[in-house]
Amino acid sequence: MINSDDRKLELSGWLMENDEDSYNDPLKLQKFLFFYESFSKANGKPADFDYLRGYKNGPVFSSVYGDYTKERNEFDQRARDCYLAVHSIDDRYAVRSDFVVKILSDEDLSDLTHQMNIWSAKADRIFAGHKQVSLDESDFNQDDVSLMHLLESMYPDELIADSCVMRIRDHYFVFSKDDYKCLTDEHRKALSTIVRYEVLHNPVYVEIDEEGSLLID
Repeated sequence: MINSDDRKLELSGWLMENDEDSYNDPLKLQKFLFFYESFSKANGKPADFDYLRGYKNGPVFSSVYGDYTKERNEFDQRARDCYLAVHSIDDRYAVRSDFVVKILSDEDLSDLTHQMNIWSAKADRIFAGHKQVSLDESDFNQDDVSLMHLLESMYPDELIADSCVMRIRDHYFVFSKDDYKCLTDEHRKALSTIVRYEVLHNPVYVEIDEEGSLLID
């Protein structure tokens, strides 16, 4: 029996169809759902934080977590069906939420959600080991709104539309679509060497200059 509501199923189906790698990472799925609701609320649109619980890795929609981990086959099918049938998602928020989870590691995403008051308001209880700590929408404050707007300004629609993301270990490299088409095996080997020896912070923006050299920001 699936307990997730149609809204979360449709969103999960969107991620499955558009970014299967993130969908198959349970933490990234949860962060995608959370950011979608947070972008919606920050922009004065309806948001649904029902069954949101606080864990050490950040906010978790408990109904989705239970369905995803215990009834995966049925959850996958219901999510796909809802996505194809309902059509209530705001693609702007879904695309931006997906981009955020694409360019950050699981640890980065947990750290980001820890900055939000809706989670940090209950941090003491969470780290004290309390189970099933409910997170309250009333704790989503102006600082959380500001953080969502900051993410919108950092990752505008134009940047997202023209970006390709490549993962090497826990590092996420962002290229323009044109530069991504020009990547060679030598470039990939160079990036693999860099992640072993350099301290990098996600996301890592990379350009290819006229001589074919990598420029790392």
